[in-house]
Amino acid sequence: MIGAILAVITAVEVAIFLVKDTIGHELFLAILFILSIAKGAGVVMYFMHLRGDARIFQLVFIVPFLLAVTLCLGFLTIFSHHVGIAG
Repeated sequence: MIGAILAVITAVEVAIFLVKDTIGHELFLAILFILSIAKGAGVVMYFMHLRGDARIFQLVFIVPFLLAVTLCLGFLTIFSHHVGIAG
């Protein structure tokens, strides 16, 4: 079942790549980022058996993950136009 879900999400990613010229660059990256997170979360929830566990165990994994993703995106946003020490 997980293989079919991953195959469908991958097919959607490939389809989005094929029509990337019709959508904006930011939207293209955002969609691929969201789909990648969905695939990763699905694999983790399935293979770490978090899907059937208590909600607290899911939160113990998901909350730090979302915090790390938010921090990474924040740092990428802050420093994306930084030219370095010489600039």
